[in-house]
Amino acid sequence: MTEAAQADPFARQRLIEGWDQDRIRTATAVVAGSGALGNEVAKNLALAGAGRLILCDPDVVEPSNLSRCVLFTRDDVGRPKVEAAAAALAALAPATQVVARRATLASGVGLGELACAQIVLGCLDSRQARQELLGRCALAGAPLVDGGTGPWSGEVRVRTGPEEGCYVCSLTPYERGESDVPRSCAEIQPPGHEPASIAITALTAAWMTTTAMRILLALPVTYPALRIDAVTGSTAQLKLPRDPQCPYHEPPPGVDRQLEVTNHDTVADFLAAVPHAVDAHAWAAFSVTFSCLRCGAKTGYDEERKAAGLSRCAQCGAVIRHRVSSNLVEADPSASLRALGVAPREILRVRTAEGGIQWVKLAG
Repeated sequence: MTEAAQADPFARQRLIEGWDQDRIRTATAVVAGSGALGNEVAKNLALAGAGRLILCDPDVVEPSNLSRCVLFTRDDVGRPKVEAAAAALAALAPATQVVARRATLASGVGLGELACAQIVLGCLDSRQARQELLGRCALAGAPLVDGGTGPWSGEVRVRTGPEEGCYVCSLTPYERGESDVPRSCAEIQPPGHEPASIAITALTAAWMTTTAMRILLALPVTYPALRIDAVTGSTAQLKLPRDPQCPYHEPPPGVDRQLEVTNHDTVADFLAAVPHAVDAHAWAAFSVTFSCLRCGAKTGYDEERKAAGLSRCAQCGAVIRHRVSSNLVEADPSASLRALGVAPREILRVRTAEGGIQWVKLAG
């Protein structure tokens, strides 16, 4: 091996037929979820030389994460997962730019960012969260590699275009509508609930990363889904026939206007940029002020009562129901879009007083 090859950390990868390290180096990958699967996937991508990773997760590190998460240490307990992972990746692969977003998916990564990403990897532990990710990738036209694990099994599902069957195609109408709010590791779990191990996690993440690499390198991926079964010692391809009733196959909306407004600007700035807006819906609901029925005072909510869906009037003390909306027209004009859960480079649907519909994109 030459001296130059010995100094190149990616020299062995370059020997792989069809490999193009420059495509990996210039790629942006979004990793949704920074738990066990997200740790392994992010670590693999960084070591392979991915240029930019966007990590999105709202949770903090818990002791139960430590046996399955290579990027966390005991000192990270209580720290946001994305921040702990970003710090570890900076030491592991300093050439990779890591962007940490402590937020839910809809508030952390905008449709514009998804559309510009070369690959999106789903590392989520909730059916509803996986559906939300799939739906946003469908709207953005972003290629998605989605993974999940069980006690002795794992699965990988691939979606690169609207003509293919997808994860939701395999669900019944009941399963699509069933509520299962994404769990937090901070919540108390029943004994034995959702068992998992690092071995199955690593196996599944390896397949996810391998599939993502082939997509990044423009190499064919002929399997829509894989089932990894440690009991039988097999990895099998699954068929995902397209369900004509599946809601996640609409073409992405075209952007009608690019705004100069970012998610750090205020609601007033946004509405000034889209005059005559009647509805401008964010992808996540936010709290709004409202009038107390007892005294008529305008009020908001206090954090202690937010979880219960209640608020207390600051003027008369009456307990009133907490109100939320997704319509930015109803939001506090002085609030920043970011504070209301609007992601960077988001694409929003706006209805004007004249009845027209526009899709507008925030600046980065």
